[in-house]
Amino acid sequence: MSHRFPTWWRALSVVLLSLATVTWPSAAQATPTAPFALVHQDPFAVLSSRGTSHFNFTLHLARTDVSARVQLSLYPRLVTRSQIGPLVSGAGATGRPGAATSNFALKCTTRHSLTFTVALYTKVLGRAKSPCAVRGARLRLPCRGQTCDGVYPLRYTVTNNGVSTSEWSMIAVQASRVATPLNVDWITTLDPTSWQQSGRAIAVMNALAKFDAVPLTLTADYRTLVRALSDTSATATAWRASLNKALASPLHRASDAPPGDIDFGGLVANGLTTQVGTQLSLASQLLRTLNGRYVDNPVVLSATPSVSSLDALAGAGVSEVVLPEADLALAPSSTLNWGAPFHVQGAGPLLALSTDEPLSQLVTDSTIEPGRRAVLTLTTLAFLHFEEPNAPAIRTVVISAPVAQTPATFMVDLFSGLAHNPFFHASNLAPSFNSILVATNGAPSSRSLVTSRPSTWTSRNLATLTSLIGQVNSFGQAVTSNVVESELHVAVARSEIIGGPDARQLAITRATDALNAQLGDFSIDAGPITLAGPGTSLPITIISRANYTVTAVVHLITDRLI
Repeated sequence: MSHRFPTWWRALSVVLLSLATVTWPSAAQATPTAPFALVHQDPFAVLSSRGTSHFNFTLHLARTDVSARVQLSLYPRLVTRSQIGPLVSGAGATGRPGAATSNFALKCTTRHSLTFTVALYTKVLGRAKSPCAVRGARLRLPCRGQTCDGVYPLRYTVTNNGVSTSEWSMIAVQASRVATPLNVDWITTLDPTSWQQSGRAIAVMNALAKFDAVPLTLTADYRTLVRALSDTSATATAWRASLNKALASPLHRASDAPPGDIDFGGLVANGLTTQVGTQLSLASQLLRTLNGRYVDNPVVLSATPSVSSLDALAGAGVSEVVLPEADLALAPSSTLNWGAPFHVQGAGPLLALSTDEPLSQLVTDSTIEPGRRAVLTLTTLAFLHFEEPNAPAIRTVVISAPVAQTPATFMVDLFSGLAHNPFFHASNLAPSFNSILVATNGAPSSRSLVTSRPSTWTSRNLATLTSLIGQVNSFGQAVTSNVVESELHVAVARSEIIGGPDARQLAITRATDALNAQLGDFSIDAGPITLAGPGTSLPITIISRANYTVTAVVHLITDRLI
């Protein structure tokens, strides 16, 4: 499908030829030992009425040398989204640059970092200075007025001791009024990795707390939240405090995100319908216990659900879900018909939105340094605006990323761009599910899922799980410890998985073992019981090794009293 553009954009003819360059740094190279790193770059430039603007960038050099030089090259505006992939992968833009700065010296470093100001202009530009007084830091845009709107590839080339190294970035230029900005729904997922990498998670949530005027969504995974509830270490205390800070703003919402391997459809098909509701209520209950917050209606799914699983969720009261784009037979991001909620074929009235898979992969790509990763993300969003700048209805981009894979420095740059830019607005999930947006801007009203493998349950699975549910519910009513009760309910919930019967049975066995470990803390004194006489109390001694109290009902079963 060809991309649609206004007449002035379609008139642009860009012939792209091959240009050799080095690739992006690998995961091992994305360290201070790389020749240089793009620490920060302004992603947007707004042209004045005189056709001028500027942007700043900061480089970090592994080593400085008096002969070191840098040059910026500006390439023709991007026309299709497929041109962004090579910039991210490191292959870069093809063809000749439309403009380039002179090679200017890398002087006045501060701890190997240098900040420069680059002037953009369409006409004659007067003398401009950067913080390092570099005269050559200027780029001439090969356009006039509104024809300058768009996203342009940038190549940074650093030459040191005769060796040149390049990195690619982009910059979005605004020359005319933005009629319909995009909605960007950002989802930070608190999956179990946020606990395993608690230091990064704490830093990220503290960073998000500072952007209290920028809407976002945090997902609540019950596996993570039960750890946060039960752990008493200093790290856990800091983790809980950072979560509270991140959710302090009313614009920062929470959504339920059950584990991706839960078989909702299988639960209903095998007579365990109430467990679907339990799966959905666990995270919200734990979150309320931790900080008093409630979850919003949209449920964020992280794996490939079957149509029967979506039906099961709908039967439990779910009306809105976020799906990974990979779950859909046709990826919306590969077309122009994205950005609107849709129905899933065969799943009734339930509404869905899908994540943008290329952007979700980009924001978690650890081979790209955080500063450049943020620029590439923000300018890709700007390009998505320019795909249909005069769209009659709002289009929504959904990006989901685990907190452990998005460094705090990346999040600061990203949310600074979300807060201040002309091309898109940050939004919560709920408004994006407005039913009036279905089938707008040419998007289909329904989409189909990829085929998923059906799950198999054995009679043993059902018998042992049903028994376990009854035992845990009974024990949960007796204990006074919210932590113990929650841990047991989570253990049961984790056993309701997709896949083979053996894997499910193993999970049920583990949950049973967890219950038995708790029950093993209680015993009855095996000594004889002596009654003093009719109507007296029964002197039964119950021994507890638990650090909580229980309410017990004792049944005496005997054919005679001795």
